[in-house]
Amino acid sequence: MTKTTIPNYLRLHAGSKRSRPFTSRAVMDPVARFWQAYTEATGWRVASYGGKRPAATSLDGQQPPQSVRLRPVIDNALMGDLDALSDVPMVSREAAEQLAIAGSDLAQLFQQSLDAFEHQEAELAATATPVAASDTADQVAARLQRVLDRARSATGCDAAAIYMLDEQTTTLKLRACAGLPQARLLRPARPLRGSRGDLESLVRDVVLIDDLCGTLSTTWSSPEPYASAMVVRIEEDELPIGTLWLWSTAPQTFSHRDAAAAQVAAAAVAAELARTKLSRDRHRWTTTSSTLQSAAQWQLRQLPPAMELSPGYFVDGWTESPRPWACSWHSWEILPDGMIAFALAEADCSELCGAMIAATARAAFAAHSNYRHSVTDMLSRLSDSLWQTNSGDQIVSMLYGHLNPENGEGSVASAGRCQAIIAGSRGFRPVCCGMQSDPLASRIDCRLAHTEFRLHAGEALVAVNRGVLDATSGLTQAAWADAVRQAVVKPDCPVLPAIRRALAGRPLDVERAGLMLFRRS
Repeated sequence: MTKTTIPNYLRLHAGSKRSRPFTSRAVMDPVARFWQAYTEATGWRVASYGGKRPAATSLDGQQPPQSVRLRPVIDNALMGDLDALSDVPMVSREAAEQLAIAGSDLAQLFQQSLDAFEHQEAELAATATPVAASDTADQVAARLQRVLDRARSATGCDAAAIYMLDEQTTTLKLRACAGLPQARLLRPARPLRGSRGDLESLVRDVVLIDDLCGTLSTTWSSPEPYASAMVVRIEEDELPIGTLWLWSTAPQTFSHRDAAAAQVAAAAVAAELARTKLSRDRHRWTTTSSTLQSAAQWQLRQLPPAMELSPGYFVDGWTESPRPWACSWHSWEILPDGMIAFALAEADCSELCGAMIAATARAAFAAHSNYRHSVTDMLSRLSDSLWQTNSGDQIVSMLYGHLNPENGEGSVASAGRCQAIIAGSRGFRPVCCGMQSDPLASRIDCRLAHTEFRLHAGEALVAVNRGVLDATSGLTQAAWADAVRQAVVKPDCPVLPAIRRALAGRPLDVERAGLMLFRRS
């Protein structure tokens, strides 16, 4: 049986093949294009879903699939063109439902990815400003969206987008948009070279393009196909960081008022990005300051209080630093053999790593104090521990001494720039001077200074670090010794406060620390 051609006058509607009434694919997002292709391929359209399902649940198959309501597509063109019946695919309702459920899962996952990508682009836009949050990514993205919506409303435009320059100022990346599909954020960065609209806006602040459809439309290199546009420079402290594009669907002649509104919008975008980054810097510094304060309190708790360590012997210590942390410490205790042990140490580095080096030396000192040792043995073992536990420079200056409380005889060893004197009513005498030895861990075999002494009644042994005798902000050796001697002579004048009074008015540029051992008369 041969196919009979039906004359045109017997048809209900004469004409060519049916034309699709759908919107152009160029202006549709991928999800809308998928459902259009689904309808064209299956002959079914999705009327409604049985419910919105989480993407994770629907994809892993833990719950039964939700039902969808499908309706057949009835095209009037099919009734007028019987030859078009051959274009209708034979897809059953069950197969169309399964395909619709899978498509809804993919569409939902795609939308979630776009939302996450939008937040990520807002984060990258905030880090593009040259000023260096407590705000979350969705809050930043929402605020940028509000700024762009207000810019569109103020200028009468239909779409807006923020493009940020990279560090090399060679490409422009879309970071936020309004009036455009979110899928635009997935596009790669476009080169700045050849983008006349962006280049001129970086020089002239704002560029008004009334006609993007004419013969010169291609020279402007508009990222989106619209009839008119404005391009505004986004800057921070007169440094360009990106451009703001505002598009109009209908041809429009922009006025100076529109240009001024666009510039205000660009300034609002730059202010929002700078505010976000400054807020995050403040939050980070607040967190860091709280951490440093906790570390400083821990260091303070490790220092022993002033006390009468043995009958007739008083000890006291002092540390002040221009920073929240300290790189020095002092200690004293009674050894198992009854000897009084005292120590003053300071890390050579004044940064935060110096505080950690000082803590390492303090831990090694506590470990080596539990067995019999001499003053030089202690410093040698500490130097070995610091040398072996790190390949860097764990340089520490330290003074360590023993004193027999029965007769006042003792010995002291020093490494580095700590100095000590013994002062009384008759004057003072140096016990050890700075630069007579090598700091701990400065070399494999450190050169140590060792001295024997005797502390008489009414005398005080005072040790200080290099900050007290600093050439610019500290005391001279004569002024230091004089302050100690006068304090020892007076009955109600503590030694360490006397040194601090002598330093009053001098800038605290370096850390100062001291230790005193006084024998009552």
